[in-house]
Amino acid sequence: MPITKKKAMVFIDHDLIIRHFINGKAFERLNEEWDVTYVFNDDPTTEKKHIFTDVHDLGLKEVFTTHITRARMGSWYQLYAISVLHHQRGTPNKKFRKRRIYEINGPLRANIYDALSLPGIFPMVQKYYLNRQAYLPELEELIKQKNPDILIYPSVLTGYYMNELLVLKDRLKIPFLALMNSWDNPSQKAMTTGHPDCLAVWGEETRRQAMTYMGMPKDKVKILGAAQFQGYRNAVPETDAELREMFKVPKGKPIILYAGVSKSVNETRHLDLLEENIGSGKIPDCHILYRPHPWRGELVNNEVGFFEKGYKHISMDPFMEDYYRRATSETTRGIDMANYEVTRRLLGLVSGTISTLSTLLLETVLHGKPTIAFMPEADMRYKFGAPKHLLPRLAHFSGLWNKPGVDMCQSDDHLVESMNGLLKGAEDPELRKTMLEYAQDFVDLSGPTYSERLNMLAHELTSNREA
Repeated sequence: MPITKKKAMVFIDHDLIIRHFINGKAFERLNEEWDVTYVFNDDPTTEKKHIFTDVHDLGLKEVFTTHITRARMGSWYQLYAISVLHHQRGTPNKKFRKRRIYEINGPLRANIYDALSLPGIFPMVQKYYLNRQAYLPELEELIKQKNPDILIYPSVLTGYYMNELLVLKDRLKIPFLALMNSWDNPSQKAMTTGHPDCLAVWGEETRRQAMTYMGMPKDKVKILGAAQFQGYRNAVPETDAELREMFKVPKGKPIILYAGVSKSVNETRHLDLLEENIGSGKIPDCHILYRPHPWRGELVNNEVGFFEKGYKHISMDPFMEDYYRRATSETTRGIDMANYEVTRRLLGLVSGTISTLSTLLLETVLHGKPTIAFMPEADMRYKFGAPKHLLPRLAHFSGLWNKPGVDMCQSDDHLVESMNGLLKGAEDPELRKTMLEYAQDFVDLSGPTYSERLNMLAHELTSNREA
């Protein structure tokens, strides 16, 4: 007699999630043991789409599409802002979060939201919004039709589905598992309509942040590692010579990665500093490999295009050249679905990295290599609509500061010293060992794979339901 499989519904509303979870094979074991339905959102009311991928080319067995609108998602925003301030109250991160809301909404609304987030007022505000918003019949009917044993939402912990599923999971009595996507999710986001039955995080650091900044109960936060970093568990198969050929960098000298950021600072100004100091000998002879961020935008004020510079000691990651040319000359649609297998080889090649605030800092640590967070005074202006000097205080980065092998360089004048320290640290095997040890606190890459852990957790959460 054939065994009846349990049913799962996976909800996806961004190309970023396709890149990290589907392309990263996070659902591989789930697809083997469960009947899985994938649900994607297509908002016909706006040109600001989040999914440009043809989802029917992903090789998924069963695909459905919903049409939740941007207006519907936006109607949750006020409660979201109030919830952020409520959960962050009393934490070191509260000041920065309020400042972000101030920059987006102005001082009057920021102060009103802050008042409505007070402990005695917030429950009434939340109840009002839940009554006003109600639930989406379209989504409820689809879930009833498929009758799943579990709802799974990989996301940045906001998005088209978050509030809707939090409401419907209680209404339909179905366990809801949320999977964090990005490093900043537990410390910067808020779930406005309740908590999922379980939140999967990267490691002990993000587990603590989910409890501190989102109010998640300890027993509802589980460590799965990071879906997109699973390839980092494996050694790079190519030799050093093969990797240098792959990335078109010179032989016989250390390679340092300069990693760009999504909301750019003037990155060629940073590259100019590196070029000048390597040329003068103040920084020992090395080669800088520039990797633009896979969803960077146009050039910022006074930023000169990379290919106009004619650098002698700097070249661009050849896998990102085409995207950089397009991003800096025209409006791009969506993100570049940069392959993590390429990033794995890149981090296997380099001796260390330098970046403004990007996840590449953490990815470098996961490889046991030194890194520099370059935050020069010349850039201490407005970025992301917030004062730049507040950004290093963000909770998800704060755990890295003062760790061995991680240098925060906040001045052009200190860049030479930082780069010399990085090159020296790259030759220290004890430093590498220390970095790999504390890296596990940020992203657990030990034991079963993400796909295996997710499958086991889904079974655990549905153990009381009939198969």
